[in-house]
Amino acid sequence: MINFHDSSMYAAARGWVNSLRWRFFAALVFMAGAIFVLDGPQIGVGWFLAMCLAMGFDAMLGNSYLESRGNEQRRTSGVLFVWGAVFSLIIFAAMPMVLAANGGGPGRVLGVLMAASSLVSVMLFAFQAPRFMFLAAVPPTVALLVLPFIPFHEAASTQLEGALGVACGVAGFLAYIGRAALNNSAMVAGWKAANKVAKERQLEAETKRAEAEEANRAKSEFLAVMTHELRTPLNAVIGYAEIIDEDLRAEGRDELAADATRITSSARHLLSLIDQILNMSSVDAGQQGLSLRDFDVRKLLEEGVGLVEQDARAAGNRIGVRVAADAEFAHNDAGKLAVCMSALLSNAVKFTSQGLIAVTAERDFSGGQEWLTIAVSDTGVGIAEADLARIFTPFSQIDSSTTRAKGGLGLGLSVARRMAQTIGGDVTATSQLGGGSTFTVRVPMRLGVAAAARTAEAA
Repeated sequence: MINFHDSSMYAAARGWVNSLRWRFFAALVFMAGAIFVLDGPQIGVGWFLAMCLAMGFDAMLGNSYLESRGNEQRRTSGVLFVWGAVFSLIIFAAMPMVLAANGGGPGRVLGVLMAASSLVSVMLFAFQAPRFMFLAAVPPTVALLVLPFIPFHEAASTQLEGALGVACGVAGFLAYIGRAALNNSAMVAGWKAANKVAKERQLEAETKRAEAEEANRAKSEFLAVMTHELRTPLNAVIGYAEIIDEDLRAEGRDELAADATRITSSARHLLSLIDQILNMSSVDAGQQGLSLRDFDVRKLLEEGVGLVEQDARAAGNRIGVRVAADAEFAHNDAGKLAVCMSALLSNAVKFTSQGLIAVTAERDFSGGQEWLTIAVSDTGVGIAEADLARIFTPFSQIDSSTTRAKGGLGLGLSVARRMAQTIGGDVTATSQLGGGSTFTVRVPMRLGVAAAARTAEAA
């Protein structure tokens, strides 16, 4: 079935209508050839007038189809246009059979040239709509197949008239071929121009992308260097604050010691923020190589819990760790997994008060691979379902008073996911507002060298 809403059908119809003048000229040439071959103007002139009338209907129906707007109107006008075009071709294909029956040898030659010209016309203007092309190609194809079976009769024209008639047929056929060549040249030129523009735009896009990547890499390298430079004096501040705290407490000056403790706490908080920026910028700058080794999962988790245990106790939280017997050892990048777990544990402690934080590690098998699955569940404030989609976005915080009160850069969860992806895994989250959250890390139990290279390249 012909799709009258297809752009290719519109292009074919437009080409068909625009070619009417050319087809009128060709019909005039073939009419002259028919007059010479048949040795009389009656049949040739009558055929030409019928062709003019059919082409007039083609113009009217074609323009109606091109200007139609509604779906029903477009379908109706399209059907009328297609059948009008086929009717014109039937009239055109009728003359070759008349020539073959009454024109002798020159008539058969002229008839073949006319039918072949009709096929060229169909291929030239309807190639973009295959179904329309097939339907329009039927009349001239039938004419070419019938011509050999028409009884042969001597021509009524003289040898000179027959030669002139065949010459007109050759001229008309060459005119169609020339028209096809010009049309194809125009199409090829258009394709080349469009391809050139597309290549230029692709090159421009690639250049801009390379510039953006270089700028992002330069930014990440700058941040990585700056965070390293900031950590050195900050560690000195923490060290001296702890010394002052101990000395003041030894002297019994607890009020001043409390101030030193606050300095230490604030400095450690600032250091944790700097560490987050360092981890994120290092990943963006492509400086995160993989260091694969066997490690103790339980020990890694307990060390991570130890880093946040003081803050958890201050908030009245209890932390429990459970590691399945078959998940106690793994082969992966323990350093990156530790950074990931530290970010998740810190997040759980930050948003849980007087509650429970449970850390579980299990082994599961799927997709032909063994996975280490670590879940960090809390009974904290939870996250609304609408906000889950953006919690892993860098520098993004949930727009609520609770989150703002806790502060932070909004990098912790983003760093956790990026680290997990770097070692071949991912981090997912489930939560309910007011009902706590569960963040699940899933990484390969044994990350091979080849897989590590692919993972690092993808990251």
